[in-house]
Amino acid sequence: MRLSHFLFPAAATAATIPGLSLNCAPTGAIMATPKFGTMGAVFTVCAQTSIRGSEPALYDVLLDFPRYHEWNTFVYDVDVPANVTSAKDVYLGMPMTLHTYGLIPVLNSTSQESISFLEPHYQTPFVGWLTDAGIGLAGLQAEHISLLRDLGGGMTEYVSWETYYGAGALVVAVLKGRLQTQFENQGRDLKIRVEGL
Repeated sequence: MRLSHFLFPAAATAATIPGLSLNCAPTGAIMATPKFGTMGAVFTVCAQTSIRGSEPALYDVLLDFPRYHEWNTFVYDVDVPANVTSAKDVYLGMPMTLHTYGLIPVLNSTSQESISFLEPHYQTPFVGWLTDAGIGLAGLQAEHISLLRDLGGGMTEYVSWETYYGAGALVVAVLKGRLQTQFENQGRDLKIRVEGL
């Protein structure tokens, strides 16, 4: 049984799960995340797009980290444990290193993350991963949520946001504009990937 089954009732929807939103908040507004809420939040970036494809198809592409290099121009590579070869192998707490492009001119960057939520069976399926320097709000915490909502007619709404917390987020905040652009690029890339399957 998944840990999140203890945290949320089985019949919950995004509107009732703390920290989940069905849409991006107005520009500049803080969005809660399930793990960290809003306390100590410094900023949020969010992108949203409608994609022709089923929730399960999008969910699998989002979790197929070994293939990010095939479609994602922002997170161009992900280091995962050797036993993770596809979306079905991803597990709660799984560590990973995201390699990103476009945040710092002429340099690539990396971040250490771990899977915080795997919820393919909720009415609004979602996945989450987070960064936590282990020193609470004195350091940097961030949680990235990708939520999927069936629009009918073969369309799914993709809402992806990341909220940054703590003193370290004040340093990262100088990259907010670039992060926003890359989240939008990632949404576009996901749309192209899923609609091309």
